[in-house]
Amino acid sequence: MAFPRIAAFARLAKGGDEPERIIAGQKTLLNRSMHDIEYDDVNDEILIANPYAQAILTYRGGADGEEAPIRVLQGPSTQMAHPDYSVHVDKVNNELYVTEKEYILVFPRTANGDVAPIRVIRGPDTRLINTRGMVIDPIRNLLIASTRDGLMIFPRTANGNVKPIRTIEGPKTGMNGPFHNLRIIPEKGLIIGILRNVRRPGEPQQAEGENGRRRGRGRPGGGIAVWSVTDEGDIPPIWVLSDPGANIGGMRLALNPNHKEVIVGGGLNVRTYSFPEIF
Repeated sequence: MAFPRIAAFARLAKGGDEPERIIAGQKTLLNRSMHDIEYDDVNDEILIANPYAQAILTYRGGADGEEAPIRVLQGPSTQMAHPDYSVHVDKVNNELYVTEKEYILVFPRTANGDVAPIRVIRGPDTRLINTRGMVIDPIRNLLIASTRDGLMIFPRTANGNVKPIRTIEGPKTGMNGPFHNLRIIPEKGLIIGILRNVRRPGEPQQAEGENGRRRGRGRPGGGIAVWSVTDEGDIPPIWVLSDPGANIGGMRLALNPNHKEVIVGGGLNVRTYSFPEIF
């Protein structure tokens, strides 16, 4: 059985290369059901959500071994119930966003202990159903959330039971359920996610259910898809990067702008793709 850990590899690691560092052990407070990790490159911190402990754990960027978090956001005032899928740092406005399936919580970036959120986006008008991924565009002051139905776009400072100002949804988008991770390149105004199913030449079209949606999960990690933050409605991606020889690799995303790379994790592997068009 694998034990919970955060492994840091060299950028050019391949095959069975060993990690450069491993964060693991009881003092780390890590567990085996954590589905998102955020690196804050401005403040050199690693953040991860622990759903069983209903907590957000923050570590030094250079943490190694059995090192305890420098902050633990946890307690009834936080309103966190199952913070499993998305934790995001707005490094411009110094805020921390935590995604629950039906709502989004906003905290001061350095919140520690049992701290109440400063904003909560929640209610039927938000359309936050089975929300998995969320990012902030600090340039245009937008919040983009990935839900069961598509991408919901709100003002960054949205609070309460608010309607999205725009949505990207429909059969032309190719979305087949929520993106487990979203990433954004604010300078370019681009949203990046992984489609679960991309048809390759010669493959039959999947059967469609209600509203033209494809039935079933399809092929996990079918392609890396890109939209503009200004897109609206039933619109296909600007680009889809798929792997002709295999699945794209997983459902977790990281961006490396310095080398114009997209890193995909999941399925017991990590794959790196060159994607210069989006950077």
